Amino acid sequence: MARRRSSGPRIATTVLLAAAGLGVAVTSGLTLASLSGASSGSGGNVVVFGDSYYSSPDPAALTRPCARSDGNWARLAAADTGADIHDFSCGGATSESMLDLVDEALASGDLGSETGTVFLSIGGNDFGHQGAVRGAKIDDLDGRRTTVLDNIGVAVTRIRAAAPYARLVFSSYLPATVGPYVCRDAGPVDGVSLPVYDQQLDETEAYISETMAIAAEEHDATFVDVRAAADGNSTCSPVGQRYLSGEDGAADVLMAWHPTAAGDRFMADLFIPQITR
Repeated sequence: MARRRSSGPRIATTVLLAAAGLGVAVTSGLTLASLSGASSGSGGNVVVFGDSYYSSPDPAALTRPCARSDGNWARLAAADTGADIHDFSCGGATSESMLDLVDEALASGDLGSETGTVFLSIGGNDFGHQGAVRGAKIDDLDGRRTTVLDNIGVAVTRIRAAAPYARLVFSSYLPATVGPYVCRDAGPVDGVSLPVYDQQLDETEAYISETMAIAAEEHDATFVDVRAAADGNSTCSPVGQRYLSGEDGAADVLMAWHPTAAGDRFMADLFIPQITR
């Protein structure tokens, strides 16, 4: 098992891999053997675990359990590919509460020997990301990382016991920041905002992303670095094009500080090539 890193946040060097004409970003600073297929799964259904950055709440979704949107990336991918995708993403999920979702997937039979691919992205709520985007100071990053990695380890044990040949795909998060800047409100001119310097938020997001990369290395999973792949498109990008909204009421906001429709589409296009055929 790889040593868990507890040094300060760093932004990992990235390399882009061509996949179906798309740039799939992975961390080159880590050994990710599974990019060449560590698991031997072929075909089968797809199971998705994540928090609200996967479930992508919109006003209609807020009336449903876990606030899963009809337009989140998993549903877009299912419509595009015809893949049998079972979405267990849940708004507000932490790495601990995700374990209940894994158990739910096991109990329903959606996660089992016929599963070919499992997607997992978690940790934002463990790290208090929704507070960080609003300027709250986040402490004890190392302790939070340990909690996330421990819970992911439990989840992987349960997943692999039920679906030993499934390919595991871990991912980071869409970025709120572009460099050390964030845009908390849509601007008056073409929706372009005035950037605000927020180094802590940028470093926290980098730390969360690196945590998922470390988890992928520990468990021989594929790591899709969404944060790096979306570099340059943040809350500061124009309304209608940005992948993540800020604290504003612009036309593309589904839920403040969450993926926009463009962000859901981006993630679907990024993840579809990772589905085992």
